[in-house]
Amino acid sequence: MSNRQWQGEGQQRKTSDAAEPFPWLAALFELTAPKEFDAAALADLREQFLRCGYVKLPGFLTPVALEFLKAELDRLETSASRRAFEMPGYNTPRSLSVLGGTTIKAQSPFLFGLYQHSALRTCVERVAGRTVYSCQHPEEFMVANLLHRSGDTHGWHLDDPAFALVLFIDAPLEGQGGELEMIANWTDMCRRKGRRPDEDITDLIAWAAENNLIEQNHHAPGDAYLLRADINLHRVRPITGADTRRSVLNLAFQANSTAKYSQTANLLYA
Repeated sequence: MSNRQWQGEGQQRKTSDAAEPFPWLAALFELTAPKEFDAAALADLREQFLRCGYVKLPGFLTPVALEFLKAELDRLETSASRRAFEMPGYNTPRSLSVLGGTTIKAQSPFLFGLYQHSALRTCVERVAGRTVYSCQHPEEFMVANLLHRSGDTHGWHLDDPAFALVLFIDAPLEGQGGELEMIANWTDMCRRKGRRPDEDITDLIAWAAENNLIEQNHHAPGDAYLLRADINLHRVRPITGADTRRSVLNLAFQANSTAKYSQTANLLYA
């Protein structure tokens, strides 16, 4: 990303004094306010996304919006389900706590409304440079992934929906794990090598590592990223440290009005 940094509208708003009631209406406004882009910065973002399928959006959430989402996610955490298994096909680990779309929709009308809001969808479309569509899977349209134990990880995988807008609520410090790792254009590489992109991938990941093809990105609380999640293999590096937390909301969007879904989302979130 160039020095023309993206800035979310209202970035300079300060969190209210702890003695005052939390400004819920202000938080909701800042979450749903249109995200403005400088024309040159937007061109940079689109070019980067088209080239490698990933863009980092630092400071995407204002302080008040971040505090609102953290309070809501902390409230929902008691309903999270713990997962510790190896995903079939990929044969990569899942060690984390999760909230699927059904639970989020039932317990948080605020978050469900956020997924439906035009401002965030327009933001995704501006960066992607194309129309996106609502995710039709009842669990995967919006999920919360909570890594809060040393060694927690979300292993290598592809998503069924094409686009993932990931909002960081909690994030480890650099050096404590939790980074997004990505192998760009994975499906194309598998096609050229005559391999399935979602089966027997261990040796291909090792080959990508040997050839410096694994990209690693750190994110802070309040950051976001947009990922072309159906063609770029990705994982979350295991977190380290007893008090380390990585909490994100993932909003998924389809590339077309219809899409085919595998069983991976049901295994993880249902």
